[in-house]
Amino acid sequence: MTADVYAGDLDLSGGTRKARPSGAATFEVVADADADLIARVSATLNLLNVSPRLFHMEEREGTAAVSALVDCAEPQAELIARKLQRLTSVRAVVMKYAAAES
Repeated sequence: MTADVYAGDLDLSGGTRKARPSGAATFEVVADADADLIARVSATLNLLNVSPRLFHMEEREGTAAVSALVDCAEPQAELIARKLQRLTSVRAVVMKYAAAES
């Protein structure tokens, strides 16, 4: 198996990951409720190369609120928050990061 250095797989032994994410980020995105909003947010989160532990979207009166919880390192979370902010129709992005307990 080949290590994916972009996903934090620095040492693979026997097909299992040795590197663990150093924490988790929660992304709260407020945007216009466009039909492709889920796809655009999902594509941006896909850059982390892990699936979210939680993903929720609500739409009310033309505005959508998306919440996603993803295991990742803090620099990765900050990068994704900046990319989410640049998506078309996004009004606000709030990222909260919690370091993993040792």
